[in-house]
Amino acid sequence: MPVEGAASYGARVPDALKVFAEIGGFAVTASRAELADRIARLADAGVAGVSLPDHLFYTVGGVTPGCDPMTVLGAIAGMDDRLELRTIVMNTAWIHPALLLRSFAQLAVLAGGERVTAGLGAGWSGDEFAAVGMAMPPFRERMDRLEEVLALARTLFDTGVASVEGRHVVTRGLPLAPVPAVPPRLLVGGGSDRVLRMAGRYADVIDLHGDPRHGRVVGASMAEEVRGDTRRRALTTVDELGERIALVREAASAAGRPPVEVSTQILFAVYGTPAQVRAEEERLCETWAKMPYRPLGRSPYLLTGGPAEMAEALAERRALYGLSQLSLTEGVDPVRFCREVLPLLG
Repeated sequence: MPVEGAASYGARVPDALKVFAEIGGFAVTASRAELADRIARLADAGVAGVSLPDHLFYTVGGVTPGCDPMTVLGAIAGMDDRLELRTIVMNTAWIHPALLLRSFAQLAVLAGGERVTAGLGAGWSGDEFAAVGMAMPPFRERMDRLEEVLALARTLFDTGVASVEGRHVVTRGLPLAPVPAVPPRLLVGGGSDRVLRMAGRYADVIDLHGDPRHGRVVGASMAEEVRGDTRRRALTTVDELGERIALVREAASAAGRPPVEVSTQILFAVYGTPAQVRAEEERLCETWAKMPYRPLGRSPYLLTGGPAEMAEALAERRALYGLSQLSLTEGVDPVRFCREVLPLLG
């Protein structure tokens, strides 16, 4: 379903849309048998892969534990030969990135590098930093370190050896070990101008966050930071992401790299009639976005209406900013989505 006048991405519209299911909350307490059953049902439904976050714990509405993403992904690799495996995203601020990259390289040896995406981030939860006795560095310092981490990962995965003399990251003749036949892909997530340009220079996939023109994501606690991110995502429109992707495209072109694939999260899929959608949007504005009512159908992080309407919205996003991957959060039923919406995209 082409969208007239929507060719801002500068690359062909992806042939297929990959759907990833986020399973971090489920994996925290899942036994091996429960995990194996969930993975089989996801693969059978047509889900392309699983995404796992990296949090020690969450402090939104109480304290809840997070899972160890690399352990879970390693277990999944032993259960299934179909699903792709990725993190959104590992906190690279706590340990030397060489240790994280080794884990991803080992996973690529076990599962095949074409199935592995190393999502790397700067860390953002002050609560977690404090819990491990560390002060969370200021935003600019975290971005400086993330750029050094991504440069190391890109060089190591592309050439097999890296020497970096950065302010935050140092390696001297560091070899990639183990050495997979196909290295993992790199993903970075964010919405700031700097992160988008970093994605163009180093990443294979960008997980696009909300437009920073709709407010900063700051706060003294995880709960406050999540509120800022939530509001920004609620206010961001698909048209604005169509504009923002230009930063990624320009940086990739300047670095001589191919276009970066685009991924976004889907936080809510609201099925129903216009009246049912309106009622749910009113509830989400009050309880989720904490703002006066406004239609949410133009937010890139929601889908509303019937399956055909959702498919049409996704076709527009593919045309506007080259959307090629969706990460369905745990509030969205991936099996229903893959059976009812995905086939309508062709």
